[in-house]
Amino acid sequence: MFIVIIGPPGAGKGTQAKRLTEEMGLIHLSTGDIFRENINNRTELGVKVKKLLDNGILVSDELTIEIVKDRLIDLGFDRGAIFDGFPRNVVQAQALDDFLRDNGAKVSVALSIEVQNEVVIDRLTGRRTDMKTGRIYHVIYDPPPVGVKVEQRADDIRETVEKRLSDYCETTVPIIEYYKQRGILSVIDGNADVDDVTENLVKCLSGEVLL
Repeated sequence: MFIVIIGPPGAGKGTQAKRLTEEMGLIHLSTGDIFRENINNRTELGVKVKKLLDNGILVSDELTIEIVKDRLIDLGFDRGAIFDGFPRNVVQAQALDDFLRDNGAKVSVALSIEVQNEVVIDRLTGRRTDMKTGRIYHVIYDPPPVGVKVEQRADDIRETVEKRLSDYCETTVPIIEYYKQRGILSVIDGNADVDDVTENLVKCLSGEVLL
């Protein structure tokens, strides 16, 4: 089974994808994790991606699609995967459909986690990253332990967050309709408690798991 999780930045896609991965035994394929891995290793790709993200600019479709294809080929198609942060637009969604179809697979369900803009801004601008481990904290909801050195990532500054939301509305929201027309879209309230969101996602997928 291949699942797509859609939602604005700060919707909790990564957290929920990891929980669903454990619950269902699927592979968690996060473009954000792939990019961060390259950034931390200071690869040529990492340098390019960091410069883009620091300025609130999305990575190109061509580069993102190729990275996902390569990772899927490495992982194989037997276990299925949960896509987190991909696809970001209709072009990427169509490319994913074509690639999966060519390999005898398909997207079974698209989960749209809806969160109000005010909630997104509050969640992201309060995030702080452990400079040593990369773990993410929140100054209010999950403050870092005393003595842990943290920093606010450039893409979590309010101005950048607002631009990311604008980009999401312009480029990603249209894929909600794309999957809706295919009859595989399910909408989840992402403003709820994280455990409640997980429970609702599992309930939503329970029928799909039996297919």
